[in-house]
Amino acid sequence: MADAAGSTSSAGSASDEGVSPPADGASTPDAEPPDTEAPDSADDTDGTDDTDDKTSADEIVATGTVGDGTWTVAVPVDADAAPSADVEDDGAGADGAEVRTYAVRVEAGIGVDADEAAEEIAAILADPRGWQELEGVRFVQVADPADAAMTLSIGSPPTVDEMCLPARTGGRWSCRIGAEVALNSDRWLHATPTYDDLALYRAYMINHEVGHFLGHGHRSCPGAGEPAPVMLQQSIDLQGCVPNTWPSAAA
Repeated sequence: MADAAGSTSSAGSASDEGVSPPADGASTPDAEPPDTEAPDSADDTDGTDDTDDKTSADEIVATGTVGDGTWTVAVPVDADAAPSADVEDDGAGADGAEVRTYAVRVEAGIGVDADEAAEEIAAILADPRGWQELEGVRFVQVADPADAAMTLSIGSPPTVDEMCLPARTGGRWSCRIGAEVALNSDRWLHATPTYDDLALYRAYMINHEVGHFLGHGHRSCPGAGEPAPVMLQQSIDLQGCVPNTWPSAAA
């Protein structure tokens, strides 16, 4: 695990954009609002209703973990895959795919190892069922968030809440705001009741928020018993669908 230079920062910098809350994951090119798994309606903040497949406030794990606001940046999993100096971010790589650089960092004091998390994230992003194949992109991890098009940050619930402002994530949810994917550590470590496999939930969590980064908004369940679109807010409500981790598995 490596502490990159300048990796210590205060939480909540993403809130400096001063944007209004999103409508159904919509965004504008000039000032992108946060995309979040928090319920769209303020009345549904606790995620409760009569349905069996909707996450209720008393079922979801909330540990009360508070990080210290400093960050450890993960060492790139595959240093050989880093883009060459003559290929700018979002430019074409040798394979013709559009290069999207990213960094991974983890807040101190939350019980998550940055390098182990980065290895899992790299495997998810490289999976042929994921966004690379669908979007014609190639995700490449870099060592410095300043050089990344996207930074995936695993932080404690209070830190993520502040990063996701003005969206209200309520200590439970994750979000994407601008170039920042803010991942709630309770969800990374404990998932939600809609999933019974933590590894699959983490893959869904990454694919959902990276999907927002790529420009995808929230989706609805196409029909009872169908695989849930990865852009459905599966942490909250499956809407009759079955859990699905991968973008390519559901229209």
